[in-house]
Amino acid sequence: MVMSEKSKELKVIIMGGGPAGLSAGKILTDAEVNCIVFEKDDGVGGLSRTHSHKGFLFDLGGHRFFTKKNELDEFIQRLMVDELIEVKRSSKIYFMNRYFNYPPTFFDAFLGLGPILNAQILVSFLKEKIRWRKKPVITLEDWMISQFGKKMYEIFFKNYTEKVWGGPCSQGSAIWASQRIKGMSLLSTIRETIFPSKKERPVSLIPHFKYPAHGIGRISERMKQEIEKKNQIRLNSRIAKIFHKDNKITGVLVQTRAGKEAIEPATHFLSSIPVTELILSFDPPAPKEVIDSAKRLRYRDLLIVVLMFNSEPITKDTWIYVPDPEVQFGRLHEPTNWSRAMSPAGKTSLVFEYFCFETDPIWSMPDEKLAELTLEQFKKIKLAPGVEKKLIDYCVVRVKKAYPIHELGYDIPLEIIKNFVKKFSNLTLMGRYGMFIYNNLDHSIETGIRAAQNLLGANHDIEEVLKKDEYLEIKYPENE
Repeated sequence: MVMSEKSKELKVIIMGGGPAGLSAGKILTDAEVNCIVFEKDDGVGGLSRTHSHKGFLFDLGGHRFFTKKNELDEFIQRLMVDELIEVKRSSKIYFMNRYFNYPPTFFDAFLGLGPILNAQILVSFLKEKIRWRKKPVITLEDWMISQFGKKMYEIFFKNYTEKVWGGPCSQGSAIWASQRIKGMSLLSTIRETIFPSKKERPVSLIPHFKYPAHGIGRISERMKQEIEKKNQIRLNSRIAKIFHKDNKITGVLVQTRAGKEAIEPATHFLSSIPVTELILSFDPPAPKEVIDSAKRLRYRDLLIVVLMFNSEPITKDTWIYVPDPEVQFGRLHEPTNWSRAMSPAGKTSLVFEYFCFETDPIWSMPDEKLAELTLEQFKKIKLAPGVEKKLIDYCVVRVKKAYPIHELGYDIPLEIIKNFVKKFSNLTLMGRYGMFIYNNLDHSIETGIRAAQNLLGANHDIEEVLKKDEYLEIKYPENE
């Protein structure tokens, strides 16, 4: 590739080595642009990182790659070459002391819940559809009741949603649901089960998905390898200060874990670090209104407990969701069901997700106690009695700021922050953390690609990446 004059003029600092930052770095490196990626952790990938423990590989909750866009699909195919395998999705939800398919099919729910409860659900749904025709949908609770009825909301959706985000659904924003699960309702579930349409129905809540044989983190590792052919990725390097003058970012102060500091100048800056940290790092400080807005935004933390067993696979599923409030973890998955390469031969592991805050007692619980707690909690869902005798090891990973919390009114301080950032002509936000969006892996990658392309002369509206999507896991057939 011949370097253009525009490429020669650019020096780009990328803050954050997750999927968005690495995607931007890959595009810029391919265009022969000088760029540096700074990542505060000791490895790349962020929440989409694959960890290793004594021969066991595991993701932080299990992340697949799926996209509705051919451009993104081709980007990953070229990047991963022959590393991708196809995995059959098989998810369950532990509900009312039994297992249902997830997402639930109409017939599965009908047979499992019985005629009386099904009748109550249907009557409740019809009643709410009439009631919500002219009412504004404001809260997360509003949205779920309007789409599924109050009865289904109370017995099925409420507990899991509140377990995930740590607050009542009445305090959550409907914006989250409209982005994450647009297109889903009780009516659509019944319709697609009884009258499937080749042209209009979703290909699925995807029955199959692509996955790197050695974990989702391989996508980030491959991008890292490509970037480092011509540019740099500096790990254990935190952005401590962001310097600016005359509505332009002039440089950043980088601190390493070893205690070294250096000011790094550049012509352009792409940020996928938490937008709250970004704002609080400005020097001179951002206006008080902007700082106060940043302090209003909150994140949910994630605690991962991995139990390793001297056993063949324990389940047949990719995920198991557990809304029951009596069980502390919210979801589990078995990496071996995604790829046999994720565990040593004859062994398997279960990865448990606890959605929590740093201030919760469970966050600071010793690892050994967490393993014991998880084993006891696992027994409650009656999945594999006696398997605890085959436990051989455990591992704990704590992830701060895993999920942005879209509580009621969060969009107001976020808009104040965005308007402030827009004043800086050479600063772009991207990714889940940078944009404070609860998106999927493909969206993070796309925001990074679009941000980099804009520096090369394109004019993408990065905000539209998520807005234009329907339900984030739905893909419609092309040319059928």
